[in-house]
Amino acid sequence: MANLYVQVFKKLDRAYDQTIHPQKRLDMKGALEACMGRMLEVKLNKGLDFPSLDDVLVDMKLAPEVLELPCPAYFREDRAKELEERNKFLGALADKYTVSGLPEPGPLPELAPLPEEEAIILIQANERGRQARERAQTMRTFKRQRQLEDRRARSGVVLTQEKAAIRIQAGVRGLLTRLQVHRTAQEELQFIGMKPKVTVAGSLDPQAQQQLTVLRRKEVQRQRLSDYEEAVITLKAKVKDAEGQAMRETVQDKINAWFLENRDPESGEYPGFPDDGSRIILNPPPPPPPPAPAAVGKKGAKKAPEKPKAKGKGKGKLSLRVAEEEKTEVTVSSAFVGDLEAAVKLFVEKWQDHPEGANALAQKHEPDLVRLELRPLVFEEVRLQVDEEMRVLLENLKDMVEAERAAKSGKKGKTKKAKKGKKGKKGKEGKGKGKKKKDPTAERSLEALYAELVSNGIIKPCPAKPLEDYLGTVNFLGSVLQSQGLIPDPSCAEMRQALTQYCIYPLASQYCHLKAPLMKSVLLYGAPKTGKTSLCQSTAHAAGANFFDLSPRNTDAKYPGKVVALMIHMVFKVAKVMAPSLIYIDEIEKVFVSDKKRSKEFGGSEAFNRIKKELVKEMKGVGSEEQVLLVGCSAAPHMCVKKDEKAFINFFDKHLYLPLPDYASRLAIWPRVIGRHGGEVDAKFDYSTLAHISEGYSSGTIDQVVRSMITPRRLSRMASAKLSMAEALQWLCRAEPTSKDLLEALQAWTDKTPARVALTQKEEPAAAGKGKKGGKDEGKGKKKKK
Repeated sequence: MANLYVQVFKKLDRAYDQTIHPQKRLDMKGALEACMGRMLEVKLNKGLDFPSLDDVLVDMKLAPEVLELPCPAYFREDRAKELEERNKFLGALADKYTVSGLPEPGPLPELAPLPEEEAIILIQANERGRQARERAQTMRTFKRQRQLEDRRARSGVVLTQEKAAIRIQAGVRGLLTRLQVHRTAQEELQFIGMKPKVTVAGSLDPQAQQQLTVLRRKEVQRQRLSDYEEAVITLKAKVKDAEGQAMRETVQDKINAWFLENRDPESGEYPGFPDDGSRIILNPPPPPPPPAPAAVGKKGAKKAPEKPKAKGKGKGKLSLRVAEEEKTEVTVSSAFVGDLEAAVKLFVEKWQDHPEGANALAQKHEPDLVRLELRPLVFEEVRLQVDEEMRVLLENLKDMVEAERAAKSGKKGKTKKAKKGKKGKKGKEGKGKGKKKKDPTAERSLEALYAELVSNGIIKPCPAKPLEDYLGTVNFLGSVLQSQGLIPDPSCAEMRQALTQYCIYPLASQYCHLKAPLMKSVLLYGAPKTGKTSLCQSTAHAAGANFFDLSPRNTDAKYPGKVVALMIHMVFKVAKVMAPSLIYIDEIEKVFVSDKKRSKEFGGSEAFNRIKKELVKEMKGVGSEEQVLLVGCSAAPHMCVKKDEKAFINFFDKHLYLPLPDYASRLAIWPRVIGRHGGEVDAKFDYSTLAHISEGYSSGTIDQVVRSMITPRRLSRMASAKLSMAEALQWLCRAEPTSKDLLEALQAWTDKTPARVALTQKEEPAAAGKGKKGGKDEGKGKKKKK
């Protein structure tokens, strides 16, 4: 089912991205977001963060790319102006305070320089070798020429000028023929699609031409949307002028009729105005259905529902067992199904049989449909205005009835306004007694708070890193390992899917954030250089979110002492107001370490756990309406022990483990990373062997090796001397693989996470149930034998 929703979501995303008609895009967006939420809902209902679907792909004959979840472009395109202004403001502040983003990893450390004597000996040896190779090449050429002359002298054939010309002509004709055959073969391969076409000078590359087409389509979409928004304003005013008065009279007549129907005939008092206004008057709820007649016996007693009769003892126990299993069935939540069905029904009813006519090519908005959509909005505005007027009228009518009653009895009518005023004052005084949390930054503007956080390096510019830069493929043996009772580590492709579903979709879509299960904090843990920080930046970029860096090393010596509470308050206040926002904390395990001796080993002018108390307090105050996500990164989560470990685990809603890339992922990483840095390999370069040898190395280490290998000087010689296997292995030997002890500690800590504990608890009862069942059967068999 999850795979089906993924396919539908991809098609909806492609259709929404390529549609120009503004009204169709708005109706399509509802179905797109509902499908997005349903995908997340199905995955959460299963309780698996990384389900293995490789067997499903094999059965359905699909490629692994089918499961890749796209990041919809409208996350950033719909907020293009807002993001552009924000980036300009942030860039100006960053230049003013000389603030830069997160530091990029550098090349491998250089080796220690050789002593002078060893360096001279090495240079001399290389120079002697070079001279010997040149002498050998000269002697080889001389020997070959001598052999050719001796062969001619022995044969006695004299090569005349005419014969030499004939041989040269034959050689040239053969060369031209071979070139023609080769050219024809290449053209045939291009024609059947086995080889890409060669770009001719002066013509556009197909990818560049497609990019230009996309840009033109985006420009037309923006123009059509602008025309639609202007039409909504003008047509709304026209509908209000033409039909507003009739709507007002209709509402007034129905309210007046309701007043007369519900007036007390004896006292003449008018009813109170409904709290929801005239909505319940205009659309009264349907009357409740009559109670169903009960089955009556001979003596008038109700018949009890008949119980199913069990035939035999064994069958009765079986029926009870089935009933118990039916009771324990897990109900699957479906918060998005209704919205998805409603969005599809609306689109089909509105656009399936709608005649395009002359608007088939222009794809402009439909004025008649705009008027139909605006009438309920105009009616609601008129209704609210009439409600205010009728409330005042009702108060006046009540005062008149009270005055008439007082005149008949000869007493003065008491005004209710004074009483109401007194009650209102008491209510205010009562509310004022409750304690409210004081805002220490209430008098400061949002721009001032934002500028202060930028000046301290807490708000940082986020680089444009697409999520696809986190390279890796699917684990093709996941289902096989699960069938053997093993829980495989997530693959790189599954990690991309999990981040897209748990972080990007709820953070970028307010609709999905409100209706999906609340996800306030996510932990990314794994060995060093596995891409945790890069994934945080990709998440913030894809969602168009602000990037806050609350890492202990980044905030060290900033806001010292008790002022740290002000820093945390400012961060969360700005993050909530300028949502969506992502709060990034590196080395977050050190924030939860309470041991003072151990915290001193971390370095820094102040303890790293100084932000823990305020951080936990502020995270409790984050509600479902606020698009704020905290992402913690940890390379040593096992550092927290005992009560610190419990608090650390319970602080996060999701725990995602980033493992080392497997063989298939390394086989995809090496060529992509070498190509990204501008490298070219020779014909003998074996990526398969290199991927096998680099087992135990993280993706960040592989990138660091390639960056160190392809220097600007080496890049300038790439055309004449391409990269060889020996050169790559020479640089790979300088890097250190990940420690096996660290991997074992991370795996042991993974078994303590709530998701892994839930999986193991599900497997244990199943195994225990099989054992009990076998024991009972054996017991029964023994009794029968007796």
